[in-house]
Amino acid sequence: MKKFNRSGALFRGASFSSIKQHNKQFHIKNIVILGDSVAYGYGTKGGISKYLKETFPGSTIANLGINGLTSNGLVDRLRTESWDRTLKEADLVLLNIGGNDLLRGFRNHGTKGMVRQFTQLKKAYRKNLLETYEHIRNLNGDVLIVQNNLYNSMKKEFQYFGFTNLLLRTWNTAIGEKGVIVSRTEIMGKNPTIWLDAIHPNDEGYKLMHEILMKTLSATGIVLPSVEKPTEQIRH
Repeated sequence: MKKFNRSGALFRGASFSSIKQHNKQFHIKNIVILGDSVAYGYGTKGGISKYLKETFPGSTIANLGINGLTSNGLVDRLRTESWDRTLKEADLVLLNIGGNDLLRGFRNHGTKGMVRQFTQLKKAYRKNLLETYEHIRNLNGDVLIVQNNLYNSMKKEFQYFGFTNLLLRTWNTAIGEKGVIVSRTEIMGKNPTIWLDAIHPNDEGYKLMHEILMKTLSATGIVLPSVEKPTEQIRH
């Protein structure tokens, strides 16, 4: 299998330059959502799928999000090849993963222990992301891959709010590489009304996440025409 360069440059996030230069038009007929409970839409009626359905009214949406999934778990699932057929047909893959890596580190090691283990956790996360990107591209070289970075949903009054912000900013630098678009959802943390709980967005939160995604795609120069026939399906 092709090996990706793991140089430090890749840790600075995705480059949009090649996409901007080509100004490529993408026809979105099949959308795949991969990742954790935020990808799945925990506690809401469809999560971001609901809004993608409105934007691309002729598309099929396969929501493969799994509550509690870590990046290790995602890689393990991809290695089974059970999702390969769906990924081969995808025009857009939306990825949301990584929050549970940090939560598990906190639960296993506590705050101080997680800080000590943070570099190793981030390296493992980065390795898993590179394998995920590679797996998808090997199946489908033309697919548009977009990944949400992580937001801080804690209230500003929380004792470790500032520390958590710093931690997440550092963690988010592991996301992306050339050709992978990063949708920067951290702005969601500034809105106190969009949360279902301390982690998950409510319906309004997913609406905002969708708006950020659409603005991100528009900013890259990608043209995303709507499909005319409203025959979309959502699979869980």
